[in-house]
Amino acid sequence: MKKILMALTSAATLLCASGAANAAGTIQGNLGVTLTIGAGCVVGGGNSAGSANDFGSIDFGTYSSLSNIIDASATGSGGAGTLSLTCTTGTAYTVALNNGLHVGAGNQRQMASTAGALIKYNLYQDQARATAWSSGANALTGTGTGAAVPLIVYARVPAAATTPDPDTYNDTVTMTVTW
Repeated sequence: MKKILMALTSAATLLCASGAANAAGTIQGNLGVTLTIGAGCVVGGGNSAGSANDFGSIDFGTYSSLSNIIDASATGSGGAGTLSLTCTTGTAYTVALNNGLHVGAGNQRQMASTAGALIKYNLYQDQARATAWSSGANALTGTGTGAAVPLIVYARVPAAATTPDPDTYNDTVTMTVTW
């Protein structure tokens, strides 16, 4: 009889325990949600392919003579519009342009033809082409406001006494944005 009573007690305990596990209920807890905005900048109007950023181009066009000044400005990599820079509010930034692949004496930028002939050119921060744009002391500096700022690179081929042979002249300048 003692064995039957123990078996009934054990069965009753199991039934009560399994009933409690199947009972409806509610449990609540907290879930933390965080987003950190760090200081930084984003260049707009450019493009990235692989490991390189393409910030656009400067096309002076086609001319038969360099006897006059030739001006141009950069367009974004999409072919229209300009580059822009958006930095978080209060973030100091610097935009530097190196001297290109064919730098000459006195850090003169030059475009080279396939035959190695050179044409001098200069880059500027302003439309009047009075403020040179390079690195170091001639880099563009500012402080972010959270709004996009146009990054217009103005270019000029100075007038020359002689015109080199017909060809396509190219250079590549690296733009570095630091904050």
